[in-house]
Amino acid sequence: MIVEFIGQGIHSEDYETTGNHVCSAINDSAFTQITVFVAFIRKPGLIYLKPFIEKALKEGRELTFYVGIDECVTSKEALELLLSLNVQTYIYNSDRYIYHPKIYLFEGERNRIITGSSNLTKSGLFYNVESSILLDFTNNDKSGIKVLNQLKEYYAPLLDFSDSNIVVLSPAYLQELVEKELVSIENYEGNSEGKSKTHDKSKPKGKNPEIPELGTIEIKDNKPPKKYISILKITEEYLEKWDFMFVKMQAFQKDNNHCTVPKDYKDRTLYGWYRKQKQLYEANLMPEEHQQKLESINFYFGDSHPLFWERKWLESYNQLFEIYKQTGDSNIKRYKDNTHPLFYISNWVAIERGKYKNEKLKQWQIEKLENIGFQWDMSGVRTINNEDGWLDNLALLEQYKLEFGDCNVSQTFKDERYPQLGKWLNDQRDHYKKKRKILSQDRIELLEELGVVWDMDVFKFQKFIDQLSNFKIDNGNFNISSSYKPNPSLGNYVYRIKTKGVKEEWKIKMLHDIGFFEIGTQKKKDKQGHITTLWFKKLEKLKKIPNPNLNKDDKEYPELAAWVHGQRRAFRYGKLKDEQIVELEKLRVKLPATSKKSKRWHDYIELIELFIEEYGDAEITREFDEELYKWISQQKTNYSVDKLRKEKADKLIELGILNKK
Repeated sequence: MIVEFIGQGIHSEDYETTGNHVCSAINDSAFTQITVFVAFIRKPGLIYLKPFIEKALKEGRELTFYVGIDECVTSKEALELLLSLNVQTYIYNSDRYIYHPKIYLFEGERNRIITGSSNLTKSGLFYNVESSILLDFTNNDKSGIKVLNQLKEYYAPLLDFSDSNIVVLSPAYLQELVEKELVSIENYEGNSEGKSKTHDKSKPKGKNPEIPELGTIEIKDNKPPKKYISILKITEEYLEKWDFMFVKMQAFQKDNNHCTVPKDYKDRTLYGWYRKQKQLYEANLMPEEHQQKLESINFYFGDSHPLFWERKWLESYNQLFEIYKQTGDSNIKRYKDNTHPLFYISNWVAIERGKYKNEKLKQWQIEKLENIGFQWDMSGVRTINNEDGWLDNLALLEQYKLEFGDCNVSQTFKDERYPQLGKWLNDQRDHYKKKRKILSQDRIELLEELGVVWDMDVFKFQKFIDQLSNFKIDNGNFNISSSYKPNPSLGNYVYRIKTKGVKEEWKIKMLHDIGFFEIGTQKKKDKQGHITTLWFKKLEKLKKIPNPNLNKDDKEYPELAAWVHGQRRAFRYGKLKDEQIVELEKLRVKLPATSKKSKRWHDYIELIELFIEEYGDAEITREFDEELYKWISQQKTNYSVDKLRKEKADKLIELGILNKK
């Protein structure tokens, strides 16, 4: 399942508005049934949907609107436009309840639900500050289908027309609504004027952004999150609140002795204001009065990350300086016992020597340490797990990354240039996992900066999830053969998950998040589409002999003859996949006239023909025949990835089950 947040109205560069998403979904021919439950509808908003609605109706797709008329917002002009478009429209009119949903439902080859705060008005679709959630999922997605069924079950009284509050929209009923003043008239300069301004036009002090080309948004897995760029400007509201926020900043400076507000600070408004001061200063937009006040409390306008690390370094240095003042020596020995009061500072001292050796210390830091007699070379002093050795391994790891592109050194990796590097890295991961103080925060940061992955199981599984998601994007399913040539290990892993399953809950959640639910659902004997590498190897051998159509008792190629005989038996009992049948027929291998699989095919075709004879163009639903419904879904999947034989595809196209590519 793909889940997207849709926001609009706050950022001026919003392109993917609710209206654009709705237009894009109506424009997508994959959605054959479109249902809209909406409280308010007005012509200026509906006019943007019009070309997409006309296209959908021309393609024979079904659209149904369930519209509310509360508070006299829905307009006569909007309902007239729906009538002129021949869209099935029903009015919900209750004396007891306000009808207030905003649901845009799309069903077909896959499904999409858009629900949130956007009414079908121009402002609601494109301008207002609105929020919606989009769910996009296949017909095999259990979580998505569950939500869809819950939605349809809840609105069943509307969908089956049993609710007494709904009335089909007709010209006569529309006239009745107008006469009773239950709908507004958009061009009437009377009571509806306010509603016209509220729902269709800009507010007096604002200007709405232009609406770009609509109907082109694609919903994809692994879509990068949208980054918004706020317009940097000084408003009256901002100036009114500035002094109040400055007082907050003064209090923060007094409590912390600096003005660097951390990102996770409890007062989010102060952090946002603090960031804006830096942005205004950088853009030369800050009023001089504001700059002077901020400078009076030593506000730093540049990047504060270096300041943070400098302050942290100085805290450790000051601790060492206090020891130097008391003992006259800054070269303290290394302490292994993490309960010792000098454990932390002794580790910090060793790390600074390592940084100096690797030219990672700044000149001012070097000078401050040398001013208190700090020695960089401690070769005459033996320390347990000395820092120089640790940094030597860090340097080796950096060299390994330059050569191989990552820091994932296997423990079995053997190369005299990297002695015991895999074991050393595994020790660091073990220290990290068990939170041993021997792996200080400084060391952790150095390793993370280099790109060390702490949990390889999570890393490898995420890599597998990414590969699986990409396969689904390209093929529309997870039907990966265990002999999948571009990546055999991927196919084998998928097969193992489908048969053996996985135990870890976090892995199951990651699989569910991308719509993969076949975890431990298959028997090992039933590979359901998985064709082994061995099968293809046998096929390649068969291709190399003069006459591949071998008899069971062939003396020249007895091993291949036995294999071909086995394929014929598998075909008779319906165990061969379509891909295998196609490959064997290319070699003119004679297969039995009929098979159980073939008989099942003809039985299903006969059922479909009987259904069409009885019900015409009606859709075969799960409720009608679950087994037949699942079989049709599988044929659609096979056809979409070109794994359905041509004669079968032609037959299903003829029956209207498949759409010709």
